[in-house]
Amino acid sequence: MRGEIDNFVLVVEGSIPNEHLSGEGYWAAMGTDAATGQPIKTNDWITRLAPKALAVVGAGSCATWGGIHAMQGNPTGCMGLRDFLGWDWKSKAGLPIVNVPGCPVQPDNFMETLLYLLRQLAGLAPLIPLDDAGRPTWLFGNTVHNGCDRAAYYEQADFAADYSSHKCLVKIGCWGPVVQCNVPKRGWMAGIGGCPNVGGICIGCTMPGFPDKFQPFMDEPPGAVLSSSLIKPYGALIRNLRKITNHTLNKEPKWRHNGPELTTGYRAEGTVAR
Repeated sequence: MRGEIDNFVLVVEGSIPNEHLSGEGYWAAMGTDAATGQPIKTNDWITRLAPKALAVVGAGSCATWGGIHAMQGNPTGCMGLRDFLGWDWKSKAGLPIVNVPGCPVQPDNFMETLLYLLRQLAGLAPLIPLDDAGRPTWLFGNTVHNGCDRAAYYEQADFAADYSSHKCLVKIGCWGPVVQCNVPKRGWMAGIGGCPNVGGICIGCTMPGFPDKFQPFMDEPPGAVLSSSLIKPYGALIRNLRKITNHTLNKEPKWRHNGPELTTGYRAEGTVAR
């Protein structure tokens, strides 16, 4: 803030309150202003540091979209970085705000993004590819469903009725088919976990509409009612066809037998099988 560091990346974690609503008090602050003796509000830190930063990164859903603190009915008017600084805001290096959502942020996703940015700023990587919401495309380009081990059960219209089942969780509240997140493939920490991997539904924490547009949790998503109904006849057909094929493939070829006659079709040159 004092200008002693020329090149730095600003990383913000946590939602950003609307201090215009706090009256004479404040919602969030860190440290004390030596000149006034008053707390330095989070908003002031961002306002002072963001224009000097080469890049600005939001770590976690609270910093990217406002998260749970920004849901309807909250008194703080919380928001994410792009809502606070502006969706068209650019850093002094010409970069838009980079969002790495997740509640909490997946640590490998965050470190991978930060490393990409550092390499880019050093001239060793091309411009970081982001989607319209500022998320790295290689991390958030696919849905939870694309990487879920349970996805094949959806195709067969074979849905879980409770959380102890290993089948598709859509009917009991999973939003995986429409949520952009790589956690089922990457895991939450050290390749372990990931909501559907351990029997939990996806509640959409990496999406800008979280949490309001995904409530009530644990109810079947509206779109799933139609899609799961449409897939039922197809799923039933596929299941039965695969049972037939599975039954066939579970039998060895007929030429594998004990006896004096070889029936594989093999013929050695100049010999006749008996």
